[in-house]
Amino acid sequence: MRIERIYHSWEKWEDHKNGFYNNISGANKQEMIDKVIELFSDPEKTKEYMLMVINEWFYSCQHNLTNDSMNKIAYIGQGACCLYGGVPSTVTMEAWSKVPEENRVLADRIASDVLEIWEQKHIETLKLISQDNKC
Repeated sequence: MRIERIYHSWEKWEDHKNGFYNNISGANKQEMIDKVIELFSDPEKTKEYMLMVINEWFYSCQHNLTNDSMNKIAYIGQGACCLYGGVPSTVTMEAWSKVPEENRVLADRIASDVLEIWEQKHIETLKLISQDNKC
């Protein structure tokens, strides 16, 4: 089953409300880079916060994870950093190269698993909506 693209206006996006698109500089930026490295150094915390993204950001995930041109793995990781330390997505992108390679590989694997969980839940929701419309 192909997941159709879903759009929501930015006012609904939970990622926006949590500072995902904020700009940051100075000493606070280095603190946030350190938060990214800290999160991705702990696989259990990484998974916990990635799951929070798909469980708490209903509209943002529908809007972004149904976009086939989106790097969905990166979005989930950036969202996890945002929830973990208030880190904007651009800072996570900048910090990514400073995360040890083995931690990046593991974080990508975790994000891939989390994306699969979201897709399965999303497909089930679409099936339920489709069945309700047939009645």
